[in-house]
Amino acid sequence: MQKSTAVYIRASSAGQTDEHQHESIDAWLADHNIPTDDVERYVDLDWSGYKDDRPQFQALLTELDNGNLDRIVCWELSRVSRRGATLQEFLDTCEDTDTTVVVTDGAIEKIKPDGTGRFVADVIGMVYQQERRQLIRRVEAGIKRAKNEGKWVGNLPAGFRRDENGYLQPIIDPDDGEDGFLEIRDALRRVEEGDSYRSVAGGLSMTRQGLAKIHKDDTRQSWYFDGDADDDRVQGALNEVDVGGAD
Repeated sequence: MQKSTAVYIRASSAGQTDEHQHESIDAWLADHNIPTDDVERYVDLDWSGYKDDRPQFQALLTELDNGNLDRIVCWELSRVSRRGATLQEFLDTCEDTDTTVVVTDGAIEKIKPDGTGRFVADVIGMVYQQERRQLIRRVEAGIKRAKNEGKWVGNLPAGFRRDENGYLQPIIDPDDGEDGFLEIRDALRRVEEGDSYRSVAGGLSMTRQGLAKIHKDDTRQSWYFDGDADDDRVQGALNEVDVGGAD
C-alpha cells in the first residue's frame, strides 16, 4: 500500500495566525521534493493543545492508526499536543505504524520509528507537562489573591457587574441586555405576590429558570430584599444600595 505524507497545523486562538506554520512546512516539503498537492493537511484553528478532542487531530489519528501515513510534518511538537501523555501515545502509535514525525521548527528535526529522536521528544513532552502544572498553579494563586483582596472571581450574580478594579457593584442603571439590581428585586416581589416565573421573566434578560433559582434560595433572596449577604464581597456591593428606601 502506498503511504502518504500528512501535515498537521494547530493555532490556539481565533486571532492567532497559522500562516507561519504553513510557510515553514511548505519550505520543508519543497526542499524534499514533495508536491504540496500530494499532502493531506489537517488544520485545527482556535483549539488548545491541551484538548484531545480536536476534530482534525482526531481525523489525523484515524489515518495514523490505519497505517496510511509514511510521515507527519508539523511546525513544532507543541502543535501536536501540549499534554505529555497524549504526545507519548501519539509517538508510540507512530512507532507502531512505521511513521516518521518531522518537525520543521523545533529542538528536534525528526522522530523516527526506530527510536531516533524519541528521547529528546519525550523530554519535550515532560517540559510541556511541567509548564501546564506551573500555569495551573499561577492561575490558582491569582484567583486566591483576587479573592483575598475582595475582588469578584467567576460568574457574576444577577443584577451585578464588576467595576474597573474587579470589585462587585450593583447595576443601578442597566445597559441593554443587562438586568438591574432593583429590576430583579421587583421581579422577585411579583413572584412572591403570585405571578408566574414565565410572565415575570418575560421582562428580564435572565431566563425563568434563573429567576426561579434565585427565588428558591433564601440566602440569595436576602441580597435583594434585605441588603444582607454572608459574602463580604457581596455585602460591600450591597452597602451601595438603599434597599429600604427603594421599597
